[in-house]
Amino acid sequence: MKNVFIYLLAFGGLVTSVSAITSKNPVISVIYLIATFVQLAVVLVLLGINFVGISYIVVYVGSIAVLFLFVIMMIEIKLIDIIETGLDFTQNLPLAISIVVLSLIVTYQVLQYGLINIPSIILNKMTILYTFFFDFNFSESSRSS
Repeated sequence: MKNVFIYLLAFGGLVTSVSAITSKNPVISVIYLIATFVQLAVVLVLLGINFVGISYIVVYVGSIAVLFLFVIMMIEIKLIDIIETGLDFTQNLPLAISIVVLSLIVTYQVLQYGLINIPSIILNKMTILYTFFFDFNFSESSRSS
C-alpha cells in the first residue's frame, strides 16, 4: 500500500511539474511548483528520508516558492502580455525537439550496454589508450626501418 501511495505521489509530482512549466498564468505556475515540492517532500518522508523531506518544505516551499509568488504578484504581469509573446517562442520548437531526440538517442546508447557494464567499458578503453601511449616502444620501431 505504501508503494502504491509513493508511485501516485511521484506521478502527481511529474504532472504538477509539467503543469508548472506549461501554465500560461505565472501565479498558477508557482502554485503548481509548490504542489510539486510538497508531493516530492511527502515521497521522501515515506521513503524514510525525513530530514530531507522536511527541509524541502521549509526551504523550497517556505522561502523560494513564496518569494517567487510575491515577486510575480508585485510585478503585476498581465495575462494578455504573456499570450502575445507566447507565439514568438514557437520558433524555437524545432530546436527543442532536436535536443530531446538527441538526448533520447544518447540515453538509449548508454542503456544499450547496461548501466553495470559502463565502468568496465570505460576501463577497457582506458587500458587500450594506456597501452598505446605508454607501452609502445618507440626505439625498436625506429631501428627496424
